[in-house]
Amino acid sequence: SLSAGGFSSDERCGAKKNPTKKYTMIMEMQWVRDPKANIENWYITDIEKIAQEAFYLNPHGPASMKLQGEIFTNVGQNPKVGSSIKNTQHTQICEGSLNTYPVLKIPSKRGPLPSPVLDGAMLELVDVGPEGTSLENQGLMIRITTENPTALPVLKFLVDLRYHLLVNVEGAAEAIDFLVTAVADETGKFVVIFAPLPQLVKLDDKHPDLATWANPLTGESSETAGLEETRIDFGKGVGHFLVAKQALREQLLENGEETLRRIWAFNRIPGIRSLIEDFFRVNGALPEEPPKTYGSQPMLTWTRTPLSPSNTGHTTRYA
Repeated sequence: SLSAGGFSSDERCGAKKNPTKKYTMIMEMQWVRDPKANIENWYITDIEKIAQEAFYLNPHGPASMKLQGEIFTNVGQNPKVGSSIKNTQHTQICEGSLNTYPVLKIPSKRGPLPSPVLDGAMLELVDVGPEGTSLENQGLMIRITTENPTALPVLKFLVDLRYHLLVNVEGAAEAIDFLVTAVADETGKFVVIFAPLPQLVKLDDKHPDLATWANPLTGESSETAGLEETRIDFGKGVGHFLVAKQALREQLLENGEETLRRIWAFNRIPGIRSLIEDFFRVNGALPEEPPKTYGSQPMLTWTRTPLSPSNTGHTTRYA
């Protein structure tokens, strides 16, 4: 550890009248007290910190290899709507793996695909909403499955994607936020979830757990949506709820999965899917979609070719 000269010094405990600034155990443990040095928790999504903590706090293998007392942990950071501690950046940690949270396992349309820009990590764009809901009315998340969430290509991809969305969504600094969480999949790999979210607006002066919330990007409110809870954060995004009202308890117990899917759909950002797909395409993040098939054979494409310039008749060929 650093010597006392490496710190601005701290006051000794018990010195009431004339506190002396000398070397203390606080210094030895490097707990530096500097109120001006805080990094705020709002608006600063520390993707690297989340990935590093998940990587080092989780077993690097299947559940059968866990040591006695060892657990899988879920690491993430609350978006503003779920963060009561503004002044100091911090992560949230709880026991859990990918298998703990069914919502994080919702299948994507194309399935997991190896990404050329992620050193072979699997990349997916997952739509989340009630069954049968149109794409434009669903929320979404990006899911990356990798052996090492701290790998530079993975971190750079997510940081660049976040930046891309911030500069291309109108008024993004006050309009959108992000949920990032990382878990182990109990097979030796890790899953990183990246979800762009709208910054919800509280419509009354009630306690946040009892208030009416609105998505300003869609004009929908918790009342018009018929939802007793509409916020997504580290806990609620995966189905952990602190129930402060009976109506929410009843809604969750009646159909928890449907309610959670509706909450994700409520937190949609109009136009965000096309921005993400543009980012994927420009950066070559996913392989091109294969040609459509009929059974096990590629579908034939029909084209028309004139027989000769003077002949208006046409023949049909396969291309």
